[in-house]
Amino acid sequence: MSTIDNNTKLSVTNNTDEAVEVYVTFAAENSENKCCPSPVAVGQFGFLTKVNDLRGKFTLGANQTQLFDAEGRCFSGNIGFYIPPQCPVAGADFHHGKTGTSIAEFTLNPSSPCAEAFDISCVNGVNCFIEVKVEKGLGWSYGPESTPITRIYNRGLQENEGNPGVYPVNCTDCVRLVGDAPCPTLPIGPAQSERICNVQRSERGGVVQVILNTPVPA
Repeated sequence: MSTIDNNTKLSVTNNTDEAVEVYVTFAAENSENKCCPSPVAVGQFGFLTKVNDLRGKFTLGANQTQLFDAEGRCFSGNIGFYIPPQCPVAGADFHHGKTGTSIAEFTLNPSSPCAEAFDISCVNGVNCFIEVKVEKGLGWSYGPESTPITRIYNRGLQENEGNPGVYPVNCTDCVRLVGDAPCPTLPIGPAQSERICNVQRSERGGVVQVILNTPVPA
């Protein structure tokens, strides 16, 4: 199998009628992390405007898609829309943080035998409706029964119980809150009843599609 077949890419699509600011947060270098000790960084992608050492941003036009090709290197981090990931913003509208922010999280092309993974985190709230899609037959699954899956999406603030691939609000451990609530002004859960928050696989290749939708996809 060629190298390109083993290179998992990421795409970000704005499926709305207005341009949107997209924030990309990158995992830091960490020699203790055997799965992804030296991930790609902001400078890998020339279309990003650097916000800080671990974050870049770009404007994505209405109904446009931007491809991220890490060329086989580990690519780990998250994608957020409208504003950087954060807890509720006083006086803001929905998209700009009234009830916090939702993000798509991912780790692609990690060292073998580590698994690739993605999820949608509503731990810090919800400010948009994100969908993540992958091709059928590429090994993606979730939960204790390794149930095959090709699509996840978040619902509203307290509407994600039983929704695979999604961390509910303030539920840092998927099935519960561990420690202090990240966003104390937001409710806690309801949490998942079993560990269904991560989608993962041992294979490589294909494109993980992060899509901004409005409203929640049917």
